[in-house]
Amino acid sequence: MICLRTGLCALCCLTLLVTNTRGEDFRIETDVFFDSEDEPAISTLTLFRGTTVYDFMGDKNEEITILDINRGRFVLLDCQRKIRTTVTTDQLLRFSAALKSEAHGTTQALVTPELTESFDKQTGVLEMVSKRLHYKVDTIRPPSTDVVPRYRKFADWYARLNATRVGNLPPFARMQLNASMANHEILPRSVERTISPLSPLGSSHVVRTSHLISWQLTNTDRKRISRAGDYMASYREVNPASYWKQPISLDETK
Repeated sequence: MICLRTGLCALCCLTLLVTNTRGEDFRIETDVFFDSEDEPAISTLTLFRGTTVYDFMGDKNEEITILDINRGRFVLLDCQRKIRTTVTTDQLLRFSAALKSEAHGTTQALVTPELTESFDKQTGVLEMVSKRLHYKVDTIRPPSTDVVPRYRKFADWYARLNATRVGNLPPFARMQLNASMANHEILPRSVERTISPLSPLGSSHVVRTSHLISWQLTNTDRKRISRAGDYMASYREVNPASYWKQPISLDETK
């Protein structure tokens, strides 16, 4: 999902629509809200098909992000500029390791957060709290626990990918939350993430997301997937720095 994507696509606050279908494919419609806004700032559609996940953001200037688990890579497609870029999972692991090794001062609390877990089985509310971070998750048990590790794998890799973009959070807190949900065999129905300010005069930053999950793909979804494959074959390949228009080279983490 996730996002900016401003590091949000990996954050998921889900409202789940559960059907009796237990096919291996499922879909998530996501809306992301900043602070007290009533209208979503970002909307995405995420399609889980086998070992590949397709994430579509926006309409007119659509961006498509494809996670290919078997090949160990993300492919990002910019439909306005008709370009693509590839980021491997090995590159993301090296980048994440560099974030940890270089953490210091005020960034330490976000890079190596000491999150305390609290889970109420009766209400299904999961909370993860550290000095500067607070996750509050309203959870649900899916009709099949098989989807839990698939969702976790996607959310973990997406958190790592989002961390490479300027202004986004490091992935480690989100990955701890993903691990906690997987341990309880639950998925998020709603998530609220609050980042506390560094000083008493500052203000907290709140991000909320809502998702609608259905346990089968539509014909339109399959057409979207086919269209994404056509774009992968025809778009011009560029490096991540050119794609994101930011001074970053994942190869520097080798």
